[in-house]
Amino acid sequence: MPPVIGRRRLLVGGGAAAGLAALGGCDSMSPGARTPSPGTAASTSPASPSAPATPAATAATPTPTPTRSASVTASTASLVEAPRLTERIERYLATRRGRLGLELVDLRRGQSFEYEAKEGYCYSTIKVLILTTLLRQLQEDGAELGAQQRRLAERMITRSDNAATESLLAQVGRDEVTRVATLVGMQRTEIGSGWWGHWRTVPRDLNLMVDAVLSSDRVLDGARRTVARFLMADVVPAQRWGVFAPESSTVHVAAKNGWGPLPDGYRVNSSGWVQGNDREYVLSVLASSSRGFTYGRRTVSGVAQLCHEALREELA
Repeated sequence: MPPVIGRRRLLVGGGAAAGLAALGGCDSMSPGARTPSPGTAASTSPASPSAPATPAATAATPTPTPTRSASVTASTASLVEAPRLTERIERYLATRRGRLGLELVDLRRGQSFEYEAKEGYCYSTIKVLILTTLLRQLQEDGAELGAQQRRLAERMITRSDNAATESLLAQVGRDEVTRVATLVGMQRTEIGSGWWGHWRTVPRDLNLMVDAVLSSDRVLDGARRTVARFLMADVVPAQRWGVFAPESSTVHVAAKNGWGPLPDGYRVNSSGWVQGNDREYVLSVLASSSRGFTYGRRTVSGVAQLCHEALREELA
């Protein structure tokens, strides 16, 4: 088994398929009152690069769960200045081309840090919100994830399959994605009528989105949050960069990356949750690269590693 696959099995056990199958046998939370919105056909989008799916292991192991105080979330963390981390990031970026903004939330200490955290295009990071919308609808309806929905969700998250995303978005409807974004607290995310990759967001909203999959029953119940974590931890090896950079046998990551070209260069984004080595945090990065995708991916991974190293101590 390749090392990267072995590492992620520590988090996902039998892989995404096992996590998705587990939901089918779970009791649902009491359904809430929801007014269904009509599905909206999404526009055709460019394909995202992807690697072949990897086979799932035959037996699942427990998924690590957040260890912080239940009162600490991405929305309750206190914004602090982090001069040492700021200096390290600026020193690193002085050797790179392009622009970058981020928010880092230390979930153990309840501290958050922002660096040039400006608005940018979502690209495939927003697929986590589409998945959350699907799971929320099923929870409210007291329904289980169907076989086709399971396959589409796995393709959308683990391989960043755009066709699967279009299909699920059409099923849930854009109005419903907007509604769930409001539940999550994503106040600065713009969900428009165009291609979902060009919806606009900020790093803070992406962190709220990721943390909502992990932190409480406010949006999803425990079984459905587990499904989302399984998928985000089982991303194919070729797409394990950015927030995945510190991943090791003792550091577990559940994340989703997004990327795509524009006339002035590539947009390269990464958003996810990291736990291990006395750390637990969420990190979201929105970057642009005038030197292409591979160069931008390396820049984002470098900054993610700096953030991981900085959390040996308090941000402030």
